[in-house]
Amino acid sequence: MSLIQQRSPLSHDEEYKYAKLAMEWYGWGSPIGLGILLVSLAAAAVLVRIAIHGL
Repeated sequence: MSLIQQRSPLSHDEEYKYAKLAMEWYGWGSPIGLGILLVSLAAAAVLVRIAIHGL
């Protein structure tokens, strides 16, 4: 029997807690979201510079 089959189902409170943690990690306030935001802002700045000054 695998570990997944031995585990009992989560309660409603546990499901809510883990769902909340997952949304905090993958939201825009997370390290991943902030990294994506920073890279996209840098790319936008480069594109604006190219549009104004050319290559």
